[in-house]
Amino acid sequence: MLNKDINSRFEDWLISPRETLDFEVKRWLDMTDVECQGLVAKALIALENHGGGFLLFGYLENEEKVLIPDAKRPESLEPYLTDALNAILKKRAEPVFHVETTVQKHPETGEEFPLVRVAGRSKVPVRSDSATAQGALKQHVYYIRAPGPESRGPLNGSEWDALLRRSVQNQRDEILGLLRSMMPGTGELMPHQKTDEQDVLHQFAQTCTARWKELNATLPPEHPAKISLGYFSFAARILGTAKNKPVAEVMRRNESARKYTGWPTFVSMTSKETKPALVDGGLQAWLAHIVSPDVGHADFWRIEPEGNFFLLRGYQEDSNGDFGTTSQAGKGFEASLPVWRFGEFLLRVVELGEFMFEPDFEILVECTWTGLKGRSVFSHNMRRHIRSGFTTVADEATIHGRFSHQVARDLLPESVKSVIQPLFEHFDFMQAPDEFYTEELGEMKNNRF
Repeated sequence: MLNKDINSRFEDWLISPRETLDFEVKRWLDMTDVECQGLVAKALIALENHGGGFLLFGYLENEEKVLIPDAKRPESLEPYLTDALNAILKKRAEPVFHVETTVQKHPETGEEFPLVRVAGRSKVPVRSDSATAQGALKQHVYYIRAPGPESRGPLNGSEWDALLRRSVQNQRDEILGLLRSMMPGTGELMPHQKTDEQDVLHQFAQTCTARWKELNATLPPEHPAKISLGYFSFAARILGTAKNKPVAEVMRRNESARKYTGWPTFVSMTSKETKPALVDGGLQAWLAHIVSPDVGHADFWRIEPEGNFFLLRGYQEDSNGDFGTTSQAGKGFEASLPVWRFGEFLLRVVELGEFMFEPDFEILVECTWTGLKGRSVFSHNMRRHIRSGFTTVADEATIHGRFSHQVARDLLPESVKSVIQPLFEHFDFMQAPDEFYTEELGEMKNNRF
């Protein structure tokens, strides 16, 4: 099941879909027809070779070239679901890869549409393994996504180079696996000694938290974005040689940075009350006044050009509609969320750090979770690696970390585990296996928003 952040993005696609290089749309097809199967196989192979994306069924272009729901809805969506589509790929793609279908409800009409997620993790380019009689699918073609957008074979050296580079990038995990075998399981990934820089980071985090508390106190008690049951905050400080980038350039780089979730780190909005502003020499935003406010999206964040970063957010578990009702707020702690949230935060700090600092910088982090007492771990996605029911008597946990930027970027599961595992230990000494971090962050990194 997909979380609310991702579902909200899908709702936008259903209201106003638009084809892009990583988002393709098809009308309702006769999935018993070989040519239609070929069209689907071609689209999925192209998205896989593109590095991942989505295929939405049930829309067609009207006379104005606008995508609208196709009125010829089939009686059953079974031919569009995961097993059926993977059966087509088993016959038509080499090497075979796996896709996953989720059924999304249109937020206005309530109609259901199949949305196929293509991970893009193949370690070699994928080609078609058969042809259809009328040419919807040709044999032995390495389909890619190309401007238009369209799905076709590579036409020049640069397109072949991009295809091969993506495959090699997917093979990097095997190389990094050798490095992971030599890394410590938990704890600091760099020698840890108390430094003045950590005191600076701690003071920065305290100042940001105090600023947020003043803002949060201005909200009336009944306001849906007023955080009262707890929050998490991530603070980071870069140690290195600054390039002295202007704040405006940092803001533009943040806005163009890759987004791994539907509600990413350092969300940049455009409305007057929520858009980032220059406050005391740094970028600052507070998102309590978005259109549909709730504590899980009421971010307070700050970026300072000298290399300080801060993010504070309420628990998504406490937001009505995400995992239940407000009567359950303050009782649950979803296992995968801290992995995703800290993983994305760390990657954003690395990306901005590479823009703002010379190479070979280090990153200090201070991560805090409050309002924990009495919460129990549960797994919203029903992951097989995590057992529910672990409970904590501690109300607050603060974890520190220090990484080289290469380690934070290339050994992300180990970096995230070094911070999140000590947090989990507050919940009856809960232990999460290495594959939990690897699989969760692998899924996160394959998202494109």
